[in-house]
This record gives sequence, structure tokens and C-alpha cells, in this order.
Amino acid sequence: MKSTSYIKSVLIAVSFLATVLHSQDLEDFVGNWSGVETLESPTINYSDKSMNLIVDEGGDREGFLIYTSNCEFIYNPEVSWANHYIGLDKIENKLLLLRRLDTPIGVVYDELLYDINHWDATTIVATYQSESGDTYHQISLNLQVLGLDNQLPKKMSLHQNYPNPFNPITTITLESVKDAVGSLLIYNLNGQLVKTLHQGEFQTGLNSFQWNGENQNGISVSGGTYIYRLLIDGNTQSHKMVLLK
Repeated sequence: MKSTSYIKSVLIAVSFLATVLHSQDLEDFVGNWSGVETLESPTINYSDKSMNLIVDEGGDREGFLIYTSNCEFIYNPEVSWANHYIGLDKIENKLLLLRRLDTPIGVVYDELLYDINHWDATTIVATYQSESGDTYHQISLNLQVLGLDNQLPKKMSLHQNYPNPFNPITTITLESVKDAVGSLLIYNLNGQLVKTLHQGEFQTGLNSFQWNGENQNGISVSGGTYIYRLLIDGNTQSHKMVLLK
């Protein structure tokens, strides 16, 4: 039989975790997360594989955020044009990931429910196990400085690109109430710089820039989701865009 002190320790740990999670909201998960994942399944197994997860506001499902990732277990790049959703069950201390699947009957959601093992302002560890027990997935992620939640002051507004999705060219616009100096950068989902679209002065009023899907060396990049980020005085504002190929 377990000792009284051991049982008390377990209860205190559980109570502490519940308190921490109930102090967190789903909006606290918005940002650019990176770390490692481990997968054990009947078809594929790996451990400590590099992983990136970008969570942002958007979509049309109340109580959910949208996400993109280089982890194909939770994100289906074949339907990257469609939103993948993430939700939070604070009562059960679980994350709900709605992965999009392209099936013979159309695009449907596949629900993945993750137990939250640890979550604070900059770190999250969560695990998924299938009902049959033959599939196990663990993610261990840290919030990056390059996050999406550090917003620019009201004096600068970065708009959604158009068209989106696009091929081969899209336009990115931003509006400023006064002249400013900064950078407009394009990243892939791994957080790697793809293209410096503009670096220098932004004029008062509307500023427009076009991206033709080429990287810094003038080479066409592959289709998929990209992040364009406005950086001014250490503050950022970002949006996602989808290049079709």
C-alpha cells in the first residue's frame, strides 16, 4: 500500500497541474513553437525528431485556433489550403487537434486528443495515445522569440495578402500612420528565412509589395504554407499565406 506521504505528494502535484492549466487560456498558445516529437505506431517509429508548430487566430470554429506544422502526424500538407484547428479542454486538461484528411467522401476532420503533461508560458509537453493503444505521440515544444503574438503598435497595420492561396504572385500590403524603418520577411514553417521582401523605409499610408514565390537566390520554392512577418523596433506582426504549385 502506498504511504500517506506519497499519496499526499501525488495529490499536491495533480492539484498544482490543474491550477496551472486553469490559469492558462487557449490564446496563450498563440505563437511559433519548436522542439521535438516522438512517434510509435504500426507503420512508422521515430524519436526526438525536430518539430515546428505555429498557432494563430483565424478560422470559423468558435473556441478554436488554427495551426500549421511540419509534423505530418498532426498536420496534413496535402490540404494545407484548409484550416487545421486546435482547441483546449480545461476541465479534462487536454488539447484537441482537428487534423484535415482528404477522403473519397471529401475533406473531413480527424480528432486527436492530447493529455497535457506540462504547460507554462514558454513550454508545453503533451501526449496522444490511440484507443487501441498501438499509436503513441509525444510533443515537447518551446515558444520561440519569432512568435506570432508580439504585435506591432496601432500605428502600423499588416494586411492579409491577396490573392491567398496564390500562384504565381501575391501582393502584401501594410498601412502606416507615419514613416518607419523596418523589414518585411518571408519564412517557411521551419522558421528559416526564405526571402527579404523589403528592408528599409516604409512610407506614410499604404505600402504594397509583391512576392513571386522565389527565395533570396531567385529560385522558385515549393508549394505550401509560408509566414510573412513585419519587423519594426523589435516588434512583429505576421500572417500566413499558401503558395499553390
